[in-house]
Amino acid sequence: MTLMAVLTTVCALAVGGVTVALLLLPHGHGRAPEPYAAPSAPVSASSVHPKCRGAACEGRSPMVTRCGAQPDTLVRRRMATGAWMEVRYNRWCGASWARTWGARMGDRIEMTAVGAGRPVRRAEIQSDADLDSFVYTPMTVTLPGTVLRICFESAASADPAGSAGKECFETRVGQ
Repeated sequence: MTLMAVLTTVCALAVGGVTVALLLLPHGHGRAPEPYAAPSAPVSASSVHPKCRGAACEGRSPMVTRCGAQPDTLVRRRMATGAWMEVRYNRWCGASWARTWGARMGDRIEMTAVGAGRPVRRAEIQSDADLDSFVYTPMTVTLPGTVLRICFESAASADPAGSAGKECFETRVGQ
């Protein structure tokens, strides 16, 4: 009888273990879950398209307005400090902005549309979170052919005299 009790206990534990394992497996009977599941409801056009166009984008965030989705990169440059800068343009929005990454606390970027009378758009690395992400300027309205002036100013001393280094360049919005 003792042998029978041991075998019954072992079988019960094995069945319980298999049941728990099956319950913990992802749906699909042991297959790995799909990396992306299509939404069950159709995606509305308003959730895909940017929220502004032309003058309505002036001074606004490219991320909040969705203009940051699938923009053209007009130019990408590595600065003397090792930070990177890009100038981005979204045709549908008719707006451009600059962004930086790999920068240091206090570094600044600015962008302006040359000769367009638009304000200078600025951004600064102000927090630890900024150090680990893209920091971008507000947008400025640009049409094909607009010349943009972009500057990166390092907060760190670039020379023994103690002045911060400033690097500037220009690019033109594509035709």
